[in-house]
Amino acid sequence: GTQKADKPPSCGGAGPAGRVSLRAPRPPMGRRAVTLALVACALGATTQVALASGGHHPPSEDHAHDSGGHGHHHTRDSPAPSYAAAAHGGEGPCHDVASEHDKAECLHDLVDAAEDEKEVEHEEHMALEVAVLLVLFVISIAIGQALHEMHVYWLPESGATILVGMAFGVMVKLVDPNSASTEKKLYFDPELFNLFLLPPIIFESGFSINQFLFFRNLGTISVLAVGGTLIAILFTWACIYNLSEMEVLMPLSGAEAGAFAALISAVDPVATLSTFGALGVDPKLNNLVFGESVLNDAVSLIAFRSILHYGVFTEFSPSTHLPAVLGGFVVTGAASILYGVGVGIALALMLKGLGMGRHGRLPAMELAIFWAMSYFSFVGAEVPHLSGIVASLFAGITMRRYALPNMSPRGRLRAERLFKVLSVAADTVVFLLVGLAVVVYMDAFDLAFNLVTLVVILAGRALNIFPLLWLANLNRTEKVTHNEQVVMWWSGLRGAIAVALAVQMPGPTRDPIVSCTMSVVLFTIFVFGGTTKSLLDKLKIEVHAPKYDEQAAARELTETERVAHRHVSAMDAFIESLCVDNQVLEPLHDPEEDVDYDQLREELEAAETAPKLPKPHDPSQEDFVKRQKERSRKTGHPLVSVSGF
Repeated sequence: GTQKADKPPSCGGAGPAGRVSLRAPRPPMGRRAVTLALVACALGATTQVALASGGHHPPSEDHAHDSGGHGHHHTRDSPAPSYAAAAHGGEGPCHDVASEHDKAECLHDLVDAAEDEKEVEHEEHMALEVAVLLVLFVISIAIGQALHEMHVYWLPESGATILVGMAFGVMVKLVDPNSASTEKKLYFDPELFNLFLLPPIIFESGFSINQFLFFRNLGTISVLAVGGTLIAILFTWACIYNLSEMEVLMPLSGAEAGAFAALISAVDPVATLSTFGALGVDPKLNNLVFGESVLNDAVSLIAFRSILHYGVFTEFSPSTHLPAVLGGFVVTGAASILYGVGVGIALALMLKGLGMGRHGRLPAMELAIFWAMSYFSFVGAEVPHLSGIVASLFAGITMRRYALPNMSPRGRLRAERLFKVLSVAADTVVFLLVGLAVVVYMDAFDLAFNLVTLVVILAGRALNIFPLLWLANLNRTEKVTHNEQVVMWWSGLRGAIAVALAVQMPGPTRDPIVSCTMSVVLFTIFVFGGTTKSLLDKLKIEVHAPKYDEQAAARELTETERVAHRHVSAMDAFIESLCVDNQVLEPLHDPEEDVDYDQLREELEAAETAPKLPKPHDPSQEDFVKRQKERSRKTGHPLVSVSGF
């Protein structure tokens, strides 16, 4: 009790050889840390006494009196007699306590205090991490807004966010080199990504998609997302595994090569779509790239889980295991679609039954129910090992079609903005975490593995984009031109989903695989994403395209498309009659209507700079003023009370 709090306390009562020094958790030491140190000192002194007595612990007089002269046996719930002797001989928080029972309670209190101190330190550490992440989040949003305002297309907003995360990761590694290698999970936690960051991104994708364009292009999108992704996975799998067998690359088992091929085939063209949105690219091309990327992620995830189901150390036999993988893929995909549509219809029926949209007095409650069901569409599908991506995507489409009309006008407008904000926030945090993870996993960089992987995935995407689009054009009225096919091939960027799957790879090859995935993500985002504007200019792809005319497109449908459209419309009308509440009022304006703020700003500036014309002379107004003044003079009342102003 006489030592200073900022120095490690030493133990008394055990002689010079019994002194034990403890390093404080953080300077200066708090009261609880000093207490914990004193407890440890007492335990150290106990060990000294036990060794000096040869392991025999004679009972003290007080203890013999309390126990009726019988020896006391050490248990988990009571301290050893040697600790009592040491406590009596040395100074400590419990040395003045008389009975052994009270000493045990005192010791338990000290241990509880030490555990509380640990919990407080953990909370402080987590609070610091969240605070730093929020600061980086604001910086990234500000940089992205500046790039958008300055029309900078060579640096994508996602790339700028990754650079912010990398800069902070480098700072952390310079300050504390060991923390980056021992706490990798803090930099990119796959559970945080899968359960909290990915659901709002996927749901908003389905919620905001142009449904007419999506379902019209659904055949082409499905061919590219399912058939094309499987072609890319099989091609990459064969190349990586054979090169590994030839000892050109690091040794990989068949399952490891297949899992890596599945995760590296997941595309995430967020930088390309951001450029498309800023330039107003043709809606058809935008919809094809967007729809193919979302379903591609689901296919890659299902394939990744199906391959790892057999274990990375098992010898994967294509003739034995491949049919089972494909069968599980089909069952999982179909069940996920049905689950997502079912959740959307359940929400529509719930809102219709509650009738909350009719009066509109509780828009916050409507929004809370809507958000909860949107999140449930993802996490609920993960419980029976379905695809949360597919389920959430189709839940978003279904809720937009049948559940959103059952909300009040104010609730609909707020829902639009809420899901957009959640999606942007999650996207930004994801790329911040990717930037932090780059610094951590680049220690296992393998140049040959990275270069071979990059060449293989580009060739694999070419093998599925060009042949499949050629086949799709045979039955399309709106052909996908060769230049648009090149843009779709160029849009095969890799992103956070590939990183999240790579972090989940088991076995000793995880770090090289994660490092290779990081390299591919950085290269595709900065090179392919940064040159999208130049590619569009070079290929003369239409920008600032007019809004898609659905009525004109419906008149151009082929006979096969008309038959399919008729059946789908009949089913849609039946579901709408069951789920949509016709008594809910429609909003006064369309929330999807985009406001051209640049044009509005120009109109306001022109109105301010235009010469102001003098007001025309109005004789009647002068006569009115004269009459009021005359009335005020005659009545003696002030003018303000006479005129009423």
